[in-house]
Amino acid sequence: MNLTTLVHHLEEKLQSPLPGYKAQLGLYSDQGLKEYESHLKNFDPDTDSNTRQSSVLILLYEKEEKIYFPLIRRPEYEGVHSGQIALPGGKVEPSDLDILATALRETQEEIGIPPEHIQTIGVLTPVFIPPSRFWVNVVVGYSDSLPAFIPDQREVAEVIEYPLDQLQAISSIEEREVIRAQQWKMSAPGYVYQDHFIWGATSMILTELRELVKI
Repeated sequence: MNLTTLVHHLEEKLQSPLPGYKAQLGLYSDQGLKEYESHLKNFDPDTDSNTRQSSVLILLYEKEEKIYFPLIRRPEYEGVHSGQIALPGGKVEPSDLDILATALRETQEEIGIPPEHIQTIGVLTPVFIPPSRFWVNVVVGYSDSLPAFIPDQREVAEVIEYPLDQLQAISSIEEREVIRAQQWKMSAPGYVYQDHFIWGATSMILTELRELVKI
């Protein structure tokens, strides 16, 4: 599949009802799904004043006849997201017009891709992160040209060019021990690529994308 075909496919898919959180949790056990459903039932983003909004971007592009999108590795620091793999993005600022503007601004700030080089296609299902009470909005876009990444060294230790076809590889899915908020150790499913393990909210987003790109 080339980029043009994929974009047309996703434009059509994103006009229909999305696979939703059940697809996002496709790598998790039935118990994991029940726990997430319980969090959603007990939380109303419209009335909870502690709700925070953020946006991330899946930026699709073609390179050597394969489709990729960039992930970033966070620097090592004293914090819960130290060294984690994520999509470029961040919290919504008052100056942002909407969640698309947030995703584009953060992508430029973190990896140096100007908004005018990105065409947006639509959005996926937001991901709720219970410990931080963040809603992560997911914007999908593409670039017709090969991106020239300029990572912000304060926020990005490494840009990882992730091949889209890796999402469909069963061999790339593993369960590993990870450290989450408050330094709790837990076992979590995720995607393995090179020396990286992609889990948590990012793996949930990629699992819904995995469902949508199937033809």
